[in-house]
Amino acid sequence: MSSFGQWTLPFAGLALFAAFVAAGCGNEAPSVVVQPSTEAPGIAVSGRGEVQAPPDTGFLDVGINVTAAAVADARDRAARAADAVIASVKKNGVDSKDIKTTQFRIDPVYDYGKTGGTPRITGYAVTNTVEVKVRKLDNFSKVVDDAVAAGGDQVRVQGIRFDIEDTTKLLQQAREAAMTDAKAKADQLAKLGGVKLGTPMAISEEQASNPTPILSQELKGIPYAADVATPIETGTGSVVVNVQVRWAIEK
Repeated sequence: MSSFGQWTLPFAGLALFAAFVAAGCGNEAPSVVVQPSTEAPGIAVSGRGEVQAPPDTGFLDVGINVTAAAVADARDRAARAADAVIASVKKNGVDSKDIKTTQFRIDPVYDYGKTGGTPRITGYAVTNTVEVKVRKLDNFSKVVDDAVAAGGDQVRVQGIRFDIEDTTKLLQQAREAAMTDAKAKADQLAKLGGVKLGTPMAISEEQASNPTPILSQELKGIPYAADVATPIETGTGSVVVNVQVRWAIEK
């Protein structure tokens, strides 16, 4: 089977291929076994639909990093700071089910010396990271600022991002746009080829969600009564649907 652009015509070019093989082998042309194509003839195109909408949910990744000479001391200080951060976000209206610990680590801190000799342990570093889901975006900046203030110098904002929680209606709209796009392409190809477009024989779909970019920051402890709130823009999210459609060609 040969193909041209997005057209597929079964058995085209098989005779030419057989003649070429025979000519290249002199008088001893090998027997050529041609397997018929199982791919149906038609016009295959892709379509894309994208719908944009403002996000309705924000995520804050806030971590506590504490280093101390003793493990117990580092863990206790990290626990107190993490408790303060969690209490702060709850005070700002975040439900317990929307607060999730995503990382907890205790790592030794080594001193390799100036000569790079045998390292020795000089302390321990404790990392405790919490993901906070904020459903009221008008309050997002305050959630961030208060969490940073509550955690003190041990807190690090490791990233924030925004997303659309329920994309059902947006997917429906994007799907319609993708099929409209595919149909327009197929109609044009059929017209250019001098054929009549038939009914769709196969349709496949791929979905993609494009949340607003993650903003990775390292905001350290700030005074609790900050005069200026941290400016945060939520941007616009989008939902994308790609379809692959094969139309029949009517005779």
